[in-house]
Amino acid sequence: QKKLELEMASEPSYSSSQGEIYNIPGSGWRSSTWNWGSAMGTGHDCAKICRERYATRDARSRLIDSLLNPPSPTVVTESLSDPLIDARSPPFEEVKLVLGLAWQRGRWDGSDGGRGGYGDVLAHMAAAQRYEGDGEEGRAIATRRLISDMQMRFHLIAADDAEDAKLMNELLLEGVDVDLDVARRKCAGMVLKAMGFIDLGL
Repeated sequence: QKKLELEMASEPSYSSSQGEIYNIPGSGWRSSTWNWGSAMGTGHDCAKICRERYATRDARSRLIDSLLNPPSPTVVTESLSDPLIDARSPPFEEVKLVLGLAWQRGRWDGSDGGRGGYGDVLAHMAAAQRYEGDGEEGRAIATRRLISDMQMRFHLIAADDAEDAKLMNELLLEGVDVDLDVARRKCAGMVLKAMGFIDLGL
């Protein structure tokens, strides 16, 4: 486990202050040069790196494991500014890119849940409004929206997995303290796992 964390920490990251991915200037869902879905733009550049990084089944399996088993928080908090978040790998902006590419690919084989599925979440992600926020409160609200939108579509891709469905539904419970970074990572991990990401790739 320690070796895995060191390996992942040595790979390209992103600037958390600007939402940049793989240290590419002008990258990130809110950037005017991102141009998601286009062959021109920083989105295309990052997608190329992402596909190469997760080109093997082993790399994809390790990603799922890191998402489903993030380091536990010392204090349960909704804050997305906790130093521990920066120590978790990979950065969540990269995870969002992986989700976006998986959902994009899933349109062709239905692994995105089909009509009303994760393609709708990708559309919101590309619009860079619903899941983006400024300030501590704004980021927390945006993160809860992303988790909730992924939760409500999970049955479309994991109808036969009662155990994971139960775990998914318990990520955000009213009146229960939750670490939002842990919740969004586990949520993303369960979605990617249910989509067959380990076997199908990007």
